[in-house]
Amino acid sequence: MPQAAIGSEEKTEKSDKYDVNRIGQRSIGHGVNLYSLQKERALGESMASAVDRGARFVTDPDVNEYIRRLGQKVARNSDAEVPFTIKVIDSPDLRIFSLPGGFLYVDKGLIMEVDSEAELAGLMAHEIAHIAARHATRFATRKYAWNMLSLPLAFLSGPASLGTKQIAPLTLKKFSRDSEFEADLLGIEYQYAAGYDPQAFVDALEKLHSKETQIRARIAKALPVAAKLPLHDQVARAYSSYPPTEERIEKVQSEISTLLPGRSDYVVDTSEFQEVKAKLAWANRPILRRHRTGDGPTNVPVLRRSPSQDSQPSNLAGNSPLVTKGRLPSVFSYLPAVP
Repeated sequence: MPQAAIGSEEKTEKSDKYDVNRIGQRSIGHGVNLYSLQKERALGESMASAVDRGARFVTDPDVNEYIRRLGQKVARNSDAEVPFTIKVIDSPDLRIFSLPGGFLYVDKGLIMEVDSEAELAGLMAHEIAHIAARHATRFATRKYAWNMLSLPLAFLSGPASLGTKQIAPLTLKKFSRDSEFEADLLGIEYQYAAGYDPQAFVDALEKLHSKETQIRARIAKALPVAAKLPLHDQVARAYSSYPPTEERIEKVQSEISTLLPGRSDYVVDTSEFQEVKAKLAWANRPILRRHRTGDGPTNVPVLRRSPSQDSQPSNLAGNSPLVTKGRLPSVFSYLPAVP
């Protein structure tokens, strides 16, 4: 087949997959998967129960209702075929992650960090895309297949055995990286279909990347030996399951104009989002209470200045919010080897 014809066929296949006018009618998430939608939902429920037991959630009904409505609005404009359960974790960290079968968690710290509703909708759309494309169970299926394939090859020696041990993890890592890019592109389509400016997702990524870079710089300053290890950064990037954020930003920026038709009006922000942020900030404020000598025991927390506070160095990890890109890194570790 001529090279031009191959290029045209690939372009047509890509345009069909990412046709924003056919959201909900595309084959997103289809293909080889050992998990049915019912099994995937049951798996997600089990994983969500483990998260729920170890997490503390925001109890404000207005905040929870707003985040739930925002997530459901994006989900209705996605290819997802499962119902969604959305919760807000009472944590200062900057995380948002999804579990198989339609479970989505957002940290309070992330809501307070972003500047607009469109930015938050973009990050939620990315996680909804992971669920719609069924990345977690498709990853588990590939891992199980590689484990089965490696059993007979385990009795071999020499280059064949070594090659199998090297190819399998790299193939799985490539799938994880490709899944992240796919979730980025599907996410901006869902965000666009819900009426939000897709550029806001790029803004949110840049903001979180800047935060992450600052934390890494502080860690490198505190642990200079680790930063100077030969080829440390190159090896880490080559074997990383996540593509570098810079690559994700560049790819999304280049695809926005290609995948999405122009639109004159977008939702960028709402007063309701700013009210939710203000509520969270107010609930997060420090409460000062003067403790007089002779006061009896009290259950009210008292904030005191330690005499040695100014002379001791600050705790690097304790003062810096955790930045994670997308799902919790431990999500795949919950997946059973055999469904």
